Amino acid sequence: MIKLLIADDEYLVLDSLKMIISKNMDDVEIVGTASSGREAIEKALEVKPDIIFMDIHMPGIDGIEAIRQIKAANSNALFVIITAYEFFDYAKEAINMGVSEYLLKPVSKSKVIETLNSLSKIIHQKRKHLLREVELKERINRILPFIEGQFISHQLFNLGTVSEIDFYEDIFNMNLKQGYAITVLLESFECKGKEDNFKLNLEKQNFYEAFSMELKRMCPCLIGNPLLDRITAFIPVEDAADPYEIRNQSINIGKRIMERVRLNTGNQYRIGIGRKYEVASFNKSCNEAYMAASVPSGQTVMHFEDITPSYNILDTYPLHKESTFANRMLTGNINGAKEAFKDIYLWLVSNYCEDIDKVKSKLIDLLFVIEKTLPYKISSFSKSKQAYILSILKTNNMEELEGQFMNLLSELSEEIQEQIRSEIDGIIPKVLKYLNNNYNENITLDDAAKSVNLSYHYFSKIFKDEVGKNFVDYLTELRIEKSMKFLENYRMSIKEVCHKIGYNDPNYYCKIFKKVTGMTPTEYRAVSNIRGDSIG
Repeated sequence: MIKLLIADDEYLVLDSLKMIISKNMDDVEIVGTASSGREAIEKALEVKPDIIFMDIHMPGIDGIEAIRQIKAANSNALFVIITAYEFFDYAKEAINMGVSEYLLKPVSKSKVIETLNSLSKIIHQKRKHLLREVELKERINRILPFIEGQFISHQLFNLGTVSEIDFYEDIFNMNLKQGYAITVLLESFECKGKEDNFKLNLEKQNFYEAFSMELKRMCPCLIGNPLLDRITAFIPVEDAADPYEIRNQSINIGKRIMERVRLNTGNQYRIGIGRKYEVASFNKSCNEAYMAASVPSGQTVMHFEDITPSYNILDTYPLHKESTFANRMLTGNINGAKEAFKDIYLWLVSNYCEDIDKVKSKLIDLLFVIEKTLPYKISSFSKSKQAYILSILKTNNMEELEGQFMNLLSELSEEIQEQIRSEIDGIIPKVLKYLNNNYNENITLDDAAKSVNLSYHYFSKIFKDEVGKNFVDYLTELRIEKSMKFLENYRMSIKEVCHKIGYNDPNYYCKIFKKVTGMTPTEYRAVSNIRGDSIG
């Protein structure tokens, strides 16, 4: 709907315009009228019209001055002058001020309609253009974090080329030729279940959002996607910037981040800062920032150049992450193992970036971890292991080393899944037979898992995946099914049936029976034309 304000001190003109517009313009609403320049200004500020019909000759402030003041507050409003012939010179002045049209008194119906139709098209086009801009900006804002993460990942792992920097500079309108890294290292803790895991992920996401918002307020920067225990940001600096000044400024930024984010999150974390480098060597600054955040200095914010030589950073290999990797290999979760390996490899690159032989040595160690951990007999693994060892000895590129190891895990994946499928195909029949023979005993999920020599958690997962329902539901339905057979024996009381299938409480048995079948045991007997005893 187009909002129209009419300012004219002649009531006949006002009434005439109202009648013409109300009868002929469905999408134009008259939101106010004024009989003086001052009143027109006040109404325009109040109702914010899209179009204003303005008479030039009015008492007090004239139409020209009213237009001037209204335009200062609402530059988007379109003006139409209403004038008589003797005020034509004023009309020309108004047109020079950007007035869209003028109407001669007495006003012509056709001219009013023509003018409003023309201005309505302009307004609708502006609105459409504005909506497109808003939509485009919204899309760009959604995409930008992914491009930021891409930039950080490419520089961190030496992917892409320096020539691509021009692309990122255009996107972010920043000079990205030089800069330094800030790494936030989150304190990790073990999750005990799905609820804890969900809570941890939520806390990490809240921290990431708070950190990103505060850092972007302080300085131009690009922020990478959060990894398992850290967030890395790139702070661009000018080529001629003094390293000592940059160092002090970066520490101040880290401390301000610590103060602001601490109020919004309960996470424990440390901030490390690397030195300024050319963007092609940004991964070195990332490594330094990670080292600075890792040292046991007692400081929550540490610059790499403030690390004393006594700290032995390189001996802090994350054994807990290797354990995660081994556990996922044990359960055949290759995708999970790949994620754990990425985190381990990031640590290796961060700490051994200048010594590729140490990275190779750790990768060979991981091969033996796989061999020791896998509960499956993979006939081709020994051959694959030997081939991989030979290939890494010939490789001197960090990226290629990672790719080769990931390929090895992918090759193992199919064989492992086949082994798992073969085992499961044999396990499920054994479990079902065990339940069928022991349903009347006080058996638990753990008992069933032990019967096939599997862990509690792993057995629970494969049972639900293969049978289509969890262990308790299956056992309950099996017991109810067995009890229905017993109920056909009219000599057996419901209490006896209850104990026969492994329940101690007849009331509980009746409740479960009704939940599964939709009727009580007594009703079931009646429907089956079998007479039996009730509980009472």
